[in-house]
Amino acid sequence: MFKLFTLEGATRLLPVVETHLATLQGAVHDAASLRAAAMTARDGSVAARNLLHEVAFVVNVAHDAKAELDRLGVEVTDAEHGAVAFPAQLGGEVVSLTWRRGQDAITHYRRLSGDGEASPAEQPLERHPSKLAD
Repeated sequence: MFKLFTLEGATRLLPVVETHLATLQGAVHDAASLRAAAMTARDGSVAARNLLHEVAFVVNVAHDAKAELDRLGVEVTDAEHGAVAFPAQLGGEVVSLTWRRGQDAITHYRRLSGDGEASPAEQPLERHPSKLAD
């Protein structure tokens, strides 16, 4: 299902998105660290098996956080850097409102190409504040 957000609706969700995104980022970081440690552990050792179980656990945590963001209608565009996109309508055009962890507010958007992919160039919302659909 494709959900379109208003700027207000997306802004209200930021605390929830922040929480799930922090969980996702932490789990991805932990999985990479654990996997690296597992690669140096002796094959078949108890330590190696324990590390692999821990990797599986944090991968499941990451999957659950990502699934919750998907359920909310939020697209994770860069998990490592904490970037997400909220589909929205600006004038008659469907765009992605962009936000990164650590930002106080949603201030930019990206245009979508004909195939639904976001363009790489962010545009400031201040140029079109009255055109966001309510």
